[in-house]
Amino acid sequence: MKVLLIAYACEPGRGSELGTGWHMSLGLAKMVDLTVVTRANNKEKIEADLDGKLGPKPKFVYVDPASWAIRLKRAGILPVQIFYQFWQVAVAKAVKNLECHFDIIHQMTFNSFEVPPLSFWVLKGAKVWGPIGGGQRVPWKLLAGFGFKAGTVEFIRNIRVFCSSWNPLCRGAIKRSDLLLFANNETQDLLEVSHDATTDLMIDVGVDLEKFSEGSGSESSSGMIFLFAGRLEGRKGVLLLVKAFEKHALCYEHTELRIVGNGPLAERVKREVEGMQCASRISLVGLVSHTEIAEEFDRADVFLFPSLRDTSGTAVLEAMSMGLPVICFDHQGAAVMVSDECGVKVGVESMKQSICDLAGAINAMADSTPEDRLAMGRAGRRRVAGEFDWESKVRKMSGYYEKALSTTQIK
Repeated sequence: MKVLLIAYACEPGRGSELGTGWHMSLGLAKMVDLTVVTRANNKEKIEADLDGKLGPKPKFVYVDPASWAIRLKRAGILPVQIFYQFWQVAVAKAVKNLECHFDIIHQMTFNSFEVPPLSFWVLKGAKVWGPIGGGQRVPWKLLAGFGFKAGTVEFIRNIRVFCSSWNPLCRGAIKRSDLLLFANNETQDLLEVSHDATTDLMIDVGVDLEKFSEGSGSESSSGMIFLFAGRLEGRKGVLLLVKAFEKHALCYEHTELRIVGNGPLAERVKREVEGMQCASRISLVGLVSHTEIAEEFDRADVFLFPSLRDTSGTAVLEAMSMGLPVICFDHQGAAVMVSDECGVKVGVESMKQSICDLAGAINAMADSTPEDRLAMGRAGRRRVAGEFDWESKVRKMSGYYEKALSTTQIK
């Protein structure tokens, strides 16, 4: 089977979409005849990493649009979404010049439905799009947690996302797809796919179980450690989290919250914490390396993921891989990744109620026994091993290719 994988974001040693493009490329090359189209500026790192690898490797085609588009993007004049569409046009031209027939055309990254694959209009073969994200929005009731300025920006984004779902280019790409993979239910529901393409849920990120092995647990003898790790920005819910922990701390003495990460809300979070009676129990760690974050996971007892808007969340899978129970909201990617056996999912209500419910979930974890938390952590690692590690995702994607190809042949 010849597969063309379109992966604008693809780079070794990186996480998120860049890591998805890279890990899926390496894995799929062992199962299919794979050609990967990516940005030309990824070439140096990709070729250096491939040089030391044994076994089947993907064939990479490096494509960029016209030089003027690159200059405008670097100058900050051309938004990345528009640059990406110019790149898609360049991809279609480059692939046609290869004079090679592909059984499968798979658009993987970017994963946002707002930047649809224009190459689907001109390239022949069964079309696979996804995992597709971007349709998740901050619940209206929780916009107040951003503050006026950031909340207004998020409000406008909510409206833009809804309107983008009716973009003719997006609808056209959906119509031309034989298989649509959605990273969360919110994106699938927003797009309301009604034609006869096969659809399924598939988280857009994965994790390497060898790099994030099951931890030894907290070494603290004074109490439990709750961990937040992520960018300190409004959509990650960190302001809501510190208020929930403050409420929890009124009734529980021997717990600690560690906040790992940096971002635009770092100073505000610091001011909020300094005004709390429990300030001595909240550690603002700052940004740490990939190695150090594994050490943070190993030190912690429970991982907190109060994100208000996320396609998925790599940190959740990393925490589960290391045997940590997870507390999160019951929506978007987290709802797909975290089951009732490996964490506590909190309903999305008003700001006041969500803070109370998060505090209640933290209380419940503080009341649980070490054996209960260990069982939840082990269930989480089993779940990652069965569905979300790269090997499992590659096997699943290979099966999707077979399904898409057979569906196309029947048509």
